[in-house]
This record gives sequence, structure tokens and C-alpha cells, in this order.
Amino acid sequence: PLKTELWAFCSVFSFYHTLICICMIGKYLQQSFMMLKQQPLFSCFYIVATGLAISMVMVLAVLYYIKIGDIYPETHRSRMLVASSAHMQYTKDTDWNTTWKFSIPFVKDCFYSLEGVEAVTAVSDADSWFVKVGNVKRPLSALVKLTDTGFWKVFDFSFIYGQPFTDADFQSGMRTAVISEDMARRVFGKGDAVGEYIKLNYTDYRVCGVVKSPSYAMKLSYAQVWLPYTCQPAYVRDNNQWGVIGPFQVAVLLPSAADADRVKLQVDEYVRKFNTLPHDDYHLVMHGQPYLYWKTLFYVNDMDDLDFFVIVRQMGLWLLMLLLVPALNLSGMISSRMERRLPEMGIRKAFGATGERLFSQIVWENLLLTCLGGIMGLILSFSMVYFAKSWLLTMLDGGTQPLPDSVQMSITTDMLFNPTLFAVTFVVCVVLNLLSALIPTCVALKKDIVYSLSRQK
Repeated sequence: PLKTELWAFCSVFSFYHTLICICMIGKYLQQSFMMLKQQPLFSCFYIVATGLAISMVMVLAVLYYIKIGDIYPETHRSRMLVASSAHMQYTKDTDWNTTWKFSIPFVKDCFYSLEGVEAVTAVSDADSWFVKVGNVKRPLSALVKLTDTGFWKVFDFSFIYGQPFTDADFQSGMRTAVISEDMARRVFGKGDAVGEYIKLNYTDYRVCGVVKSPSYAMKLSYAQVWLPYTCQPAYVRDNNQWGVIGPFQVAVLLPSAADADRVKLQVDEYVRKFNTLPHDDYHLVMHGQPYLYWKTLFYVNDMDDLDFFVIVRQMGLWLLMLLLVPALNLSGMISSRMERRLPEMGIRKAFGATGERLFSQIVWENLLLTCLGGIMGLILSFSMVYFAKSWLLTMLDGGTQPLPDSVQMSITTDMLFNPTLFAVTFVVCVVLNLLSALIPTCVALKKDIVYSLSRQK
């Protein structure tokens, strides 16, 4: 009975304490709205400055999320390894080297044989091919990727009609094609193009499937037409230098991200054995590849390993500039505002208000303004990404690049609206609020009551 009564007392006390806190917060917010009306110019400057700072941070957050997040059709990026380049270094002449992607023989020997993985795919870059449409004299263009059957396991494409080319089609080199929905409508005037023939570079390919069109921002998987590379044997045969160098990137789907090191050890062991074989005074360098997908965003130099200390330092400096500069400006504005409010603080102290209560109220006032600025920044950042998507989404690829003639950059709702992004926005609002309000508020509240009252005119 004593434990029951104690538990009941604690519950009632906790309830009333929570209720009092909610009432106090409500009172603070009500007073904050009154202050906002009384000082509209200061409030507007504060909200705009906060909104611009947060919009810059949010634009970067959205761009990085689009590049590394689990987004259709690359919904398994978080557990995907990618190898994008091979570096052949001559032993005698260190100034001579060759860097490109991988040839199919090397992919078969090194990557297709990996143990403990869900799927492996080799995929070429998207090249522009001619597409003949009816009796139109001027052909259209389409971005075409050559790949294998593992591609449809590594990437989670949604088939609207039909299915991917089968393993039998792949092994026999049948001219089959999977096309995107927008390409089907451009060429055939309808979505269901299964069984139709599409003329690519003046050769007919039978359409076996139509997929939901991906965004051009998904660079590893994006194309408008996907073909089995076995239907282009000359292309595969001619692009094979030293049994290693070729035109294909490799993506490996893992059971979980924790398996990355185990799989990389297998690749490292194969490379070690390859380099022990007699070659013409050259050896293969992988520079730590394959990397987890998110790391490939920072892999811009094919000649060096990734240095994550430098990357983190650079990104930290960017974030510091984006947050610290507006925080200092806001801190100056709040300091000036607090100087004008010293008589109010002095009177309230004289009537028994504690420093903690005054500090809490001021923080809540600034938090309200910061949240309003955060909403403005959120809307502004989404608008910037949506209306400037054609160059913003290529900016992280090593510079802005013009889009191919047949491509329009698309933004989907799952790219913009993500719970993580909202959480980041809230954290940025709170940090910015504390950085800008903490020091001037503490300095003002330490003033003596007599000094504060003497400031009244």
C-alpha cells in the first residue's frame, strides 16, 4: 500500500508539474507574440536573417540527401558498395598511368565471384543513341545503359508493364530492352509498349518491360533505355585493356552495411593475387574501392584514396560559416534589444522574478522568432532546389553540367520531404537560437537592478 500511495503521489505531482510547465510555455509564447507586434522591424529582420541562414543549410542538406539517400530506384544505397574506377600504374615509369572503369572480364573474375552478397551488377555510363520514331526524318535521342540481369536486383525499379530481360535473354545476347515510361510515351504514344520494337542506332530491339521513370539525379542507375551488354559483344570485346580497364562501373548489394569490410577484403585479396601475376611492368591500384555508396559522393580524384579527415574538416568549415556568421549578426541585434529592455528586466527583478525565469522567457521569445525563420527557410530552400534543380543537382558531380537534350531533371516528393531533413531543420533552429541569444541574455541579466532601472528614460 505504501508503494502504491507513493507511486500515485509521484504521478499526480508529475502531472501537475507538466501542466504548470505547459502553462508557463504558453504564457511565454503569448508574451513573445506581443513583443513581435510591438517591435515589427526587429522581428522581421530576425526572421529574414534566420530564414536565409537556415535555407542555405537546408539546400546543402537536401542536395546531399538526394545524392546519398535511399531514393527510387536506388533504394538500397545504404547497403551498396560501388567501384567506379581502375588505376593501372607502370612500375618503371611512375609518370605513366591509365585510369578508367572496369572491363567485363575483370568484373566476372573479381566481382561476380564475390561470396556473401545479394547481387552484383556491371553498368556502363549512359550514352546517347539515336531513336527512330515512325516516319519522322529527324531521329530522337535516348540515354542508353548496358548492364546485366543483376542490375534489376541491385536497383529497385518499379515495372509498370512487362518484366526485365531474363537470364536466358542475357546469356544468348538477345536484343531486348527495358525502357522508361516517358520514353515509351515519346516513341509509341502509350505507356504499355511491351512487345513493340524500338529502333536504336538503326537496330531493332524488342521491348520486354517498361519502368517508372527515374530522376536524372540518380546517376548510377539513370537511363531511358537499358540493354543487356551481351547484345553488344564488339563493344565489350574492344573495351578490354590488360584484362582490367573498360567502360563498366560495379555495384554490389550487401545483406547489410556491416558486411562491407568482409566483401572489400575479398576484392583486396583478388587485387593482391592479380598483381603477383607476371605483367608488363604495371600493377593495379584500387584506392580503397569498392566504397560504400555515400562515400562515392566525395570520391573526385581517381589518383588518390579518400581522406575523410579533410572532407569532414571542409564540410565543418562550410557549416560553421553558414551558421556562425548569421548567429553573430543576430547576437548583435539581440544585444541591442536587451539594452533597451533593461528597465523591464529591472522592474521584474524588483518584484521577485528570478534570473532563470527571465532567461527562460527570453530564450522562448527568440525560439519563436527562430522557428518562424526556420519555416521561412524551409520553404525557401525547397523552392530553390525545385526551381534551380537543373544545375543544383549536378553541382556535386564536380561542377554544373548542361542536361542532355532528351532529359528533364525531375524532383519527387520523397527527395524533398524526409523526416531526417525536418529533424535537421529543428536542430539548426535550436542551435542558431542558443548561439544568438545565450551570451547577450546572460550579460543583460547580470546587470544590477539599480543599473537596470537607471536606464529607464
